Amino acid sequence: MPISLEEAKRINPDLNPKLFLPDPRDVLRALDETPVKEWLEFIAEEHVPPVENARLVFVPCAAKKPYDPPRNILHRKLIELEKEHPDLYFVAVSEPLALEPREYWNFKWRGYNLIYDAPFFPWIERYGYKWDEKIAEEVWRKLSLVAEKWYRRNRHLFRVVICYAAPGSSYRRILSKVKADYYIPDKEPSVEISYEENVERIYTHPYSWSQLLRVLEITKRNAPNSVPSP
Repeated sequence: MPISLEEAKRINPDLNPKLFLPDPRDVLRALDETPVKEWLEFIAEEHVPPVENARLVFVPCAAKKPYDPPRNILHRKLIELEKEHPDLYFVAVSEPLALEPREYWNFKWRGYNLIYDAPFFPWIERYGYKWDEKIAEEVWRKLSLVAEKWYRRNRHLFRVVICYAAPGSSYRRILSKVKADYYIPDKEPSVEISYEENVERIYTHPYSWSQLLRVLEITKRNAPNSVPSP
């Protein structure tokens, strides 16, 4: 049975009903409508991170929002990492917002409520919505251009760039035009799929999490000597 708006609001009580986007076609449409269109323009053309000589870590989005204060395990653990590594700057990657910089993890921006529900995965068909690879590719293409523009404008602020996104993930697709110094994890651990927690289960899995901690320790003082291929 399809996930309803009522069920989505149970997961995210502060969900913006206009941003309930369970079908890939809904996501594609939203890219050209308020407030997503304005947000993407802001990220591509205006946003500047309030940091210097920091370590940039691209991380996945999650179903439960906001991230600060955190409502999901992954972003709670990431925020805890900031206490140990104050030079970290996190940017979440998502459909439909492309990039979600750390200071906007409350999903409030210029009077807009940006809390969305967009389970942009092929398994959405289990919940009554049709996955369309052609539409998905168009969404990823558009969002990758936004991410590239943001990266080109702001790369000089970071001494290290880390991509915490599994190979083949939609996050890697959105970051396809971004050159990171580290790509982790090297594979996606096998987990049981859940509408609410699939991302958290993958990226807080001991296999994935240990690779992130290892790279953070390696890059604590020095930038890497070489850039591995994605």
